[in-house]
Amino acid sequence: MPNDLAKQLKQVPLFAKLSRDDLKAVAKLVKRVQYPTRSEICRQGQLGVTAYFVESGELSVLHIDPEGIEREVIRLGPGEYFGETSLLLGEPRDATVEAVQDTTLLYLNKDEFDQLLHERPSVLKALQMRPDVAEKRRTRRFKWQAPDEVVVTRLRKHNAILIRNLAAPSFVLLMDLVGCWYLRSGGTLVLIVGGLLALIPLLFALYLIVDQYNDNYILTNKRVVHEERVPLMYESRAEAPLRTIQDIQQSQEGLLAQLFNFGDLIIETAGERGHVVFRQISNPAETRDAIFEQIRRVQAGARAEERAVIRDALRRQFGIQSPEEPVTVPPRPPEKRPFKLAVPGWLLAPLRIFTYFLPSLRHEQGDTITWRKHWVTLIQPIAIPTTLTVAATLITIYLASRNPSNLAPILIGYGTLMAFLFPWWLWRFDDWQNDTYQVTATRIIDIERRPFYLREQRREASLGKIQNISLEIPGVLGKLLNYGSVTIETAGAEPFTFDYVKNPRDVQAEIFRRVETFQQLERREEAERRRAELVDWFTVYDQIDLSKDSANPPPPSHQQET
Repeated sequence: MPNDLAKQLKQVPLFAKLSRDDLKAVAKLVKRVQYPTRSEICRQGQLGVTAYFVESGELSVLHIDPEGIEREVIRLGPGEYFGETSLLLGEPRDATVEAVQDTTLLYLNKDEFDQLLHERPSVLKALQMRPDVAEKRRTRRFKWQAPDEVVVTRLRKHNAILIRNLAAPSFVLLMDLVGCWYLRSGGTLVLIVGGLLALIPLLFALYLIVDQYNDNYILTNKRVVHEERVPLMYESRAEAPLRTIQDIQQSQEGLLAQLFNFGDLIIETAGERGHVVFRQISNPAETRDAIFEQIRRVQAGARAEERAVIRDALRRQFGIQSPEEPVTVPPRPPEKRPFKLAVPGWLLAPLRIFTYFLPSLRHEQGDTITWRKHWVTLIQPIAIPTTLTVAATLITIYLASRNPSNLAPILIGYGTLMAFLFPWWLWRFDDWQNDTYQVTATRIIDIERRPFYLREQRREASLGKIQNISLEIPGVLGKLLNYGSVTIETAGAEPFTFDYVKNPRDVQAEIFRRVETFQQLERREEAERRRAELVDWFTVYDQIDLSKDSANPPPPSHQQET
């Protein structure tokens, strides 16, 4: 069996250059499955985790475009295969594949194949991947990427920009070297001074090089991202989901940009300040086309998902049984329930006091996540009352030790002072603690409360209105303590700013994940609504048809009894 499968795999271009032992190793992972006529093998827009090889039968590959028009792209017969990007990248399917006749397929699962590639690197080296697939696999993954998110292209500023920026420090360095050579008769002192002066343009040139390669412009199958970083000083990341992009403006200014074909892309959304800019990238027209292609792909996948929901609903309505399809995706392991410690009732009051003065900067309850500002923002508000409290305490201790006989008036004075300082300190602390930022399954919320709930200001927006999300980590202190601000642009409203939150990268990633999930649920609900409307149309049609039949009974028989 494995030998026969190895021979069949050898005919597949992807595995054509694998050694005999590697082919046998791959063949052990291959499974066989049969599909009856008209069954669906995979659906456009679904996450792909399997490659299929046609052993017998015939398949029809159907694609739905963003306008909802379905057409047959190709037919596949014995010896042909599909799903290379799903197997190697895990990308969503670009087409729906159905069986035209009874079909036998061989399939290979991504998780098992990835494990094999890890254990046998020789298999990965010998794979004959398509150039675009190989390029995507070479692109490194970012921490903020979702599991089903694939980097389509990663760009930096054109090298001509770096050469132009290096011209000034290079000129200064050249002048320094010429000066050292001209004054070489001055001895060792001149050379030392010249070497020290040369460090300035060299360090500046190094900074320019690092800055050039720390700016990333990224296109994935879900979003566009501009990532900018200055080591230990500054970090920002602006991103926009593909579904929110409304237009892309291309700009190439100057003779240098025309000669070397680089320029800017201004990616616009509906946010008040909503745009992501790809600055001075190579071949901006090609990147612009790639972004629009991914947008069309997302739109086509959404239309295919809507069409599939309607089709399944009609099958249920009219009692049409769809052929059973084998499950090729391994089931997820059961989730472990977190251990909960039962707290005695008599401990709850001290626990509430403890949590009040040491609140968590990130708290998750149900589907709601709450963030508070970082502790560093508390330093300035409580600095004066804390300093005065410490000073008053130290003075009181000093006076009490020097005049034990006058302890009562000293303590009375200290108590009177604390009656003023502690409420002041508590007011500032409560004002810091009561400013929170929340994200739920459907909304983002910015809450600002005055101390002790005297007044509350609350802003909310639907996740569906979010256009783009950006973060900024300012200064060395922000990098060291890992805090920053996350700005959420919404359509038709002022942006929401989550100021000084801890780990802003995770905050941005969490909001983006919630937005994606919300959009998926919204599309499904819209498809269900359309399905219900369609079913109502067919139900009314059936009623009209039945009433027509009852209003026009068949003519009576004229046959007479004998």
